[in-house]
Amino acid sequence: MKAKYVRDHVSGYGKDIKKATAEKFGVNNALIIKAVNGDEKALKQIGDMGKTGERLVTAMPLIRENLKAYIEGITEYNTALADVYKTGSKGALAIDKAGGEVGLENTRYLSLVEEYTASLAAKVEAEYQRHDDAMDVMELQAWIDTQMATVNAKANLESITNKPFLAQMKADEDYENKKIKHLLENGSESDLSLIPRKDFSTNPVVKAWNYVRDIFK
Repeated sequence: MKAKYVRDHVSGYGKDIKKATAEKFGVNNALIIKAVNGDEKALKQIGDMGKTGERLVTAMPLIRENLKAYIEGITEYNTALADVYKTGSKGALAIDKAGGEVGLENTRYLSLVEEYTASLAAKVEAEYQRHDDAMDVMELQAWIDTQMATVNAKANLESITNKPFLAQMKADEDYENKKIKHLLENGSESDLSLIPRKDFSTNPVVKAWNYVRDIFK
């Protein structure tokens, strides 16, 4: 069979994919025509290509899965090792730190014991002196407390007797505010007698307190 009798009716419509097929897979019209014409080299090439393709179709899924499993396994192994060693690093550091702190605390304890022993004698002597001073202070404080109690009692009495007068000041202010509001709201119809007015200063109890206050003065 001669190539001139083979008519290609489709390649012209797919020039780009024809070119891509030749570049990606090494398959072109010339190779096919050679094989059709019995070219041994072309036939062997296409035969080898077919067998290779069959092997790839058969083997590659398993090869792919095995290699993926291998890669994922190695990745997981190394990732786990990294996590283990990072955790180990943190744990080792924590242990070393704890040990150092315990050692420091032990040294501090020994120092504190020595300091306490050394200062105890001085504290005992100081306590004797403090006791003597405290006795003097308490005697003076007792006298001062007596004087202050008298002053405080008088001040408290004064504060109590002043309450009615302070209340009266507040009551007078409240009355004035209510009177102003009443006049503004009622005008010529106002009746100030309707507004109650507190009078603490004339209360009998207040008079009695004033009498007591005068005695203490």
